[in-house]
Amino acid sequence: ITVIVQHLLDWLEERREETPEGKACHCIIRHSALSMLKTVHRDAIARGWVPFDDLEEAQEIYDSYHTLGGNGAGTRIIHELQTMDNYPPNQSE
Repeated sequence: ITVIVQHLLDWLEERREETPEGKACHCIIRHSALSMLKTVHRDAIARGWVPFDDLEEAQEIYDSYHTLGGNGAGTRIIHELQTMDNYPPNQSE
């Protein structure tokens, strides 16, 4: 019975996403996630480094964005964030 219920839930979810409203919600959520990633990225670039908390938040956002079928822009952003320092540059000059 569990398999049947899960199949029915999956079927209903697919049907919901096929409606114009479902597609619109999906699109808005994906674009909102990308916008949040861009904000974290912009702040990190301005700062010159990305704090661990911001990187973890960006990773969670990216994972959701990717699941929603992001187009690759988020992948470029998360990869750049992952290569940044996680601490301020040494200012002992």
